[in-house]
Amino acid sequence: MADSPMSFNQQVYALVRRIPAGRVLSYGRVALLLGVPRGARSVGWALGSLTGPEPEVPWHRVVNAQGRISIKGSPDVAARQRAKLEAEGVVFDDNDTIAMNKFLWQPSALDVEAIIQHARDQARGGENDG
Repeated sequence: MADSPMSFNQQVYALVRRIPAGRVLSYGRVALLLGVPRGARSVGWALGSLTGPEPEVPWHRVVNAQGRISIKGSPDVAARQRAKLEAEGVVFDDNDTIAMNKFLWQPSALDVEAIIQHARDQARGGENDG
């Protein structure tokens, strides 16, 4: 995806927008799906840069690789993330961990490429929209 006119952050947002309610991805999995195997922190930074009380990107569906909420320094935001996930049917165990084998969204590489291509088309004004 190096030839993409979209920034990495835009690609993160495009992919995260498609995570279905009740499913999650890890920061590292988002990065890997976008072709950046060691980009978990960059995904976190991208999601952390979202502004507004309720951004259009469902940032709450991205958790750490262990299936835990990992928002540093903001207990209110972490509580909001958990509440949003629970409202979608995501279950936490007694250790505050999500069963990733049950709730992990697993798109194919072709699905991811189609998501990114659609976002590119939208960014160019809807060319090839369909």
